[in-house]
Amino acid sequence: MHRYAHLLLLPPMFSQLAVRSFAQQSPYVVGSTITGHVICADTNTPARFAKVFLKSTAPDHSGEDFLKRFNDDLDKSTAGDGPQAKPVKPPSEEQQRIRSAAARNMNRATDLLSASTVGLDGYYSFAGIKPGTYYLHTVYNGYVDPFDEFSAEDLESTDPAVHARVAARLVTVNISGTDSARVDLRIERGAALSGRVVFDDGTPAAGWILSVIHPKSVEDPADVLISNLSQVIALGKGIPLPMTDDLGHYRIAGLPAGDYTLRANLRTASIGISAANIGDGGSGIDLAVYSGNTFSRSDAKSFKLAAGEEHAGIDITIPARSLHNIIGYVAAKTDGHTLNSGEVSLTSKGNPALHLKAAIRDDGSFHYEYLPPGAYTITVDDAADSKITGSGNNFMGLNIPDQEITHKYGTTTTDITLTDSDVDSIHLTVAEVSWTPPEKKPRTQLSGPDDAVGIFDTAP
Repeated sequence: MHRYAHLLLLPPMFSQLAVRSFAQQSPYVVGSTITGHVICADTNTPARFAKVFLKSTAPDHSGEDFLKRFNDDLDKSTAGDGPQAKPVKPPSEEQQRIRSAAARNMNRATDLLSASTVGLDGYYSFAGIKPGTYYLHTVYNGYVDPFDEFSAEDLESTDPAVHARVAARLVTVNISGTDSARVDLRIERGAALSGRVVFDDGTPAAGWILSVIHPKSVEDPADVLISNLSQVIALGKGIPLPMTDDLGHYRIAGLPAGDYTLRANLRTASIGISAANIGDGGSGIDLAVYSGNTFSRSDAKSFKLAAGEEHAGIDITIPARSLHNIIGYVAAKTDGHTLNSGEVSLTSKGNPALHLKAAIRDDGSFHYEYLPPGAYTITVDDAADSKITGSGNNFMGLNIPDQEITHKYGTTTTDITLTDSDVDSIHLTVAEVSWTPPEKKPRTQLSGPDDAVGIFDTAP
């Protein structure tokens, strides 16, 4: 078999990027080596097929830089070309928080490129290491990864107290560029919690994703993105996602000692939305329930885990009977005809992190499903009249028709409170605004894949 034939087993994008990256390098490994063994402290046996990660102590913003270039290209593409191109709007405060969260997680994702598999005898090795100082840490299901205890800000902090805490928990190794180093690692089994998630009629809630958060921590609109990226990173590390089985049972392992709150999440498409009409779906259904059987993070109950403790019986009952739906319509203020394009956003007044979007459908309606009781603000954005002008393009077996905007409308906002029943009587009217259709020109192409190669090049 050819030396790099195994790259064909990678997903197509990563295979292409990896091949291009290898083609830019010498086929000979030059640099230092790091070797050692990883042992489970509780059993004194090898951590077989665990992953050892190598990360430079120097700040690395390759993921952040990639996302910035990607967002810049996306803004240019959205604005269009030519003299009638729309000015690029500066990102809102919420968008800035979300982009910042994405950048931090993208930086973490690039760390996955520098991993070594542990053998049956516990042995691992890294070759071709450039001069510098590196963190070494092990990821093994059920065991504590001390690296997860620190944020990017902690690792870059100049505060002596923070620096001392990092130095006490993380293993570092200095490399000159020509030497070899041996570093043996011992990993500690973490605490675990288990239980069951059920609906309020007693039936099991299958397929819900479980996570732990710090008690009384503040929710942020970027939480959804952080959660999604964290799940991708966990899978990249080879750690299974804690998810309820067909009977609603779950187990989360590898936790350091501390105080926690349990959260169960479900995110899925809206009812009646499939690939054929995905444009009508918006954010879909997004539910988060916390220990204490509540949709409110501030009302959640917390619990304490001791080092290595197996804590069972942390159950959640989902108060599904308290969830309600919203249906509304958007119409033109002048003549009352319903609009068929745009979106409507919804934000909880008590929980700004609950921020959803719904598309304005062909009949002028918008739909939100399974919302917890409370007060909400509903805002119409980018409402328009549109028409289909052609059959469009075929993308992955889906026919995406060409759509032309003929009239645009302004925004409006209303407040609503959900108590004991659904709401289906919201009628919002918006005034037409002056608007000139942009000149039809090819949009700017994104350079993301080429930029992504740079991430591979910056790996240690």
